[in-house]
Order: sequence, then structure tokens, then C-alpha cells
Amino acid sequence: MSHLDRTLLHDEDLQEFANLGTYCQFDLFGTECSYYQLNPTSYMQSDEQRLNHILELINAGCSDKILISHDIHTKHRLIEFGGHGYAHILNNILMRFSLKEARIRYEEKL
Repeated sequence: MSHLDRTLLHDEDLQEFANLGTYCQFDLFGTECSYYQLNPTSYMQSDEQRLNHILELINAGCSDKILISHDIHTKHRLIEFGGHGYAHILNNILMRFSLKEARIRYEEKL
């Protein structure tokens, strides 16, 4: 299921969903805004919050059900237009993941 980082905002809900055997895709890395424009009563998670949810899923034994990406669908997300670009996960997210004491084997999976 894609866009979980704007749909399921609580660890318990994510774990329950992953335990159904589904893949949990966090595909909005690099999208740093305070609210979700299609649902103003909700909010958008930061990359830091996404990483915290991923670590909770790993700790719950769901590491094989995690997918990450960045949904670069507009040119303002590209480096030449001021965005993080396609290398955001490799250049920034994996480093943050390491700082959170995640094991290398999980980085290789991700």
C-alpha cells in the first residue's frame, strides 16, 4: 500500500496493517510540508517521523514488509529546481537511519 506516510499515522495501525501480510510503502520522503492538502484535518509526516515509524515496524518484526521511496512527481522536487532530487534517500535518509542506531543489514534491505 503506497502513501502510508500520509494515511496511517500511528504505529499500532501500521503494525496491524503489516501483520496482514501487506507491504508498507513510505514513498513521500523529501515531502516536508505541514498539512496534507487533500485532507486539511490531517498532517504530513516529516522524514524524521517516517524513520521513526519504520524503526517501530522493524522492532515489531515487519522489516520484510517495508518499502521506501520518494514520489518525485513535480519538477520542484528536482535538484535543479531547489528540491532534494533523486538521491535524497541515499544522501540523507540512510545517514539519518544510521544515526538512529539501525543495523546496517536493514539499510541494505531498504
